[in-house]
Amino acid sequence: MRLSGLLLAFAALLPLAPAQSPDMAPQGYTFALPVHPGRLRFAAPTYEIAEYSAIPNGFEYGIRGQSKDGTHLLAFLFLPADTTPFTSESCREKYLQHEEKITVTSRSVLPNHLALAQYTFPSQTGTISVVRAFAATGDLCADIEFSSQSPITPETPSIHAAFASVQFEPNFQPTFREVFAYATVLFEHHAAKAAAPLYERALTLLPANPPTEKWRRVATDQAAMSYGMSGNIEKARSILNRAIAADPTYPLNYYNLACADAEQGDAIHARIHLQQAFDRKANTLPGESLPYPAEDDSIQKLKGNKEFWAFVESLQKK
Repeated sequence: MRLSGLLLAFAALLPLAPAQSPDMAPQGYTFALPVHPGRLRFAAPTYEIAEYSAIPNGFEYGIRGQSKDGTHLLAFLFLPADTTPFTSESCREKYLQHEEKITVTSRSVLPNHLALAQYTFPSQTGTISVVRAFAATGDLCADIEFSSQSPITPETPSIHAAFASVQFEPNFQPTFREVFAYATVLFEHHAAKAAAPLYERALTLLPANPPTEKWRRVATDQAAMSYGMSGNIEKARSILNRAIAADPTYPLNYYNLACADAEQGDAIHARIHLQQAFDRKANTLPGESLPYPAEDDSIQKLKGNKEFWAFVESLQKK
């Protein structure tokens, strides 16, 4: 299977899902888990996000970022291992007790029910100043942390604005957007086996109407690749065959079937499906093109078949 697939989809979707939501200002961030209710949203326009994180069991989603002044941001929405029902304040106390050598200078609760803590701790480069906010209910917790080598407080303008913008929605049900985003973070971190069923779940959350066709194609492509990369070729093939029955003009479904054929050493059907893909190459999505199969890891497994390989090389000329 192709290693990157439609990860232009990742770039295109993340500004909508974890990064922006239609009713939020630019540079807002959205956190949701793929199979559990709950959503966290806040705005942090002066921070550039360096990394998204997710764990394979679906229990934690996070971001890491930094502002130009050197202040760091860490934020997570997660299900604690402890099943004791949490409040924002009890979540704060539970996770502060895990911190070593900290000096807590203040605790407070904001009008939007965030439980705040301000503290410092020593490091090799000097004293680190930290401001954290916690939101929690039941088995769901959120943790937003700002840290800096310079003194910061809850009243530091960018931090104060971020906390004021927080929306914690414990009853929110994840949609296609949130499930797809979580799966894509897993995929980008080489956890294709964990991403595959989430991409498949995301497909079930798309309404069946024309405006969603692009994302149905993208999610199908990602689901099939994820199953294929994790060794479940038959599951990938099943998804692609269903997609072809519903959407027979889209070339990537045939291309991915050819990859599945190649993985299983089937040159005859790999050639058939590659031909079908290239016959439909005009139907790729905007900004997308068919991969060059001679450079595909899966297709290369049939390179020893001279007749097949001559056919593969001829496709680029066309």
